[in-house]
Amino acid sequence: MSLMTTIQSARRFGIKRKETHQIRPARPRTQRRDCQGQLLAALEAMAGPDSTIDDANMSPWCSATFVGAQHRIVLRLSCADAAQHAVDLAARLRDAEFTLHGHIVADVSVDEVRDVEGAALLRLGVLTIEDW
Repeated sequence: MSLMTTIQSARRFGIKRKETHQIRPARPRTQRRDCQGQLLAALEAMAGPDSTIDDANMSPWCSATFVGAQHRIVLRLSCADAAQHAVDLAARLRDAEFTLHGHIVADVSVDEVRDVEGAALLRLGVLTIEDW
């Protein structure tokens, strides 16, 4: 079928061509800074002055509706009664509210509490999502 035949049949059936509209591209999302530093500072403040971060890493995470990061953190408590302090801190972390600029702490899990050489180690898993 030629182009002219197609145009003629379109006119015969009353098919009208819709007006074309310009498509504006969406503005790119603003670049977010990661919240790892804010999260580590908040955890150290909650744990007290005798705490240090032994290890921390972060990996990007996303679902169908959220964008964020998974954090794996090892927190060392070196106070006099470190084991009891670690158990108390683990209980407080489950219901803790964190204030992170541009991010929300969606989940905190205490994966392990362990005594090591007069100190206590807490292995944490934290899920943060970007707050739009």
